[in-house]
Amino acid sequence: MIPRINLNGHWKFPNQMGESDFVGFIYLIKDTVRRKLYLGKKFYRTPSGVEGNWKYYTSSSPKFSQLIKEKNKVGFEFICLDQYRTKAGLAYAETWALCHVDAPLSPLWVNKRIEAIRWNVSERVSELTKKRLQHEVLVRNF
Repeated sequence: MIPRINLNGHWKFPNQMGESDFVGFIYLIKDTVRRKLYLGKKFYRTPSGVEGNWKYYTSSSPKFSQLIKEKNKVGFEFICLDQYRTKAGLAYAETWALCHVDAPLSPLWVNKRIEAIRWNVSERVSELTKKRLQHEVLVRNF
């Protein structure tokens, strides 16, 4: 039997990620040992159109990223909530999710800042993002 290669890197998501009609994805990282959460966004390609490091990317938080590296990803879950077709939609979904869970004010979340949205938004937060965020954070009582 030939082992299956995970084309999504370490990200858990039911579909193939990174296809050309998507600019990036919203993600949730769970530190199951310290019981902390981190939410962010990641673009699939660089501004010049070259595929980025999204399959191996961990976090834009230097401290959280260092902890993940030190632990060799053991005790961490990497979950893609959903993919987005526009930069504005991606930024809006991240902001919406961080506000929805009250991340900056909660000790459960590593996120303490919310980035400004700098584009006109025309893409709504997907139902999949809402459903997966609800399931992974609120239903599972993390």
